[in-house]
Amino acid sequence: MVKIYSPAEISDALQIKESTLRKYCLLLEERGYEFTKNARGQRFYYDGDVITLRKFVTLKDNGMTLEESAEGVVLWHKGNDTEETSIAPINTDMQNVIERYVSDMAEMKDMMHKQNEIIMKLSDKIDKQQEYINNNLAERDQKLMKVLEDNIETQKQIASENEKKGFWKKLFK
Repeated sequence: MVKIYSPAEISDALQIKESTLRKYCLLLEERGYEFTKNARGQRFYYDGDVITLRKFVTLKDNGMTLEESAEGVVLWHKGNDTEETSIAPINTDMQNVIERYVSDMAEMKDMMHKQNEIIMKLSDKIDKQQEYINNNLAERDQKLMKVLEDNIETQKQIASENEKKGFWKKLFK
């Protein structure tokens, strides 16, 4: 099933304003990229458009100008079927950006892996602490019940002795 996205959904996904999205789309259209439009000329976006716009934003965020980013994305989209001489500098720039992007992604994956290991260790530690707490609470409850039972037994013995003393006291008065 093909999903169609509204400009609001795209701007939310890319974390940009809708006016910025329009500006980016115009830049891409000026360089030959075609967005699907309805009868009133309003753009709507498919998954491929989302990928194209994400690449555009990534290139822009990695130091390329808006024009260079638009040109690079359109060339990428077209499969680089233009002359080699006109795209060689952009390909080099794009290659550098892609290499940085891949390097950053590898770094992020490594960091996430390390964080997952730390989370697992902390989770195990918390589980052990909880088990320790539960065992100590159970032991404390047992001791408390023993003390209460001993206290009740002592009170019964005292009451019994008081009854005995009371009987002999009454007898000898």
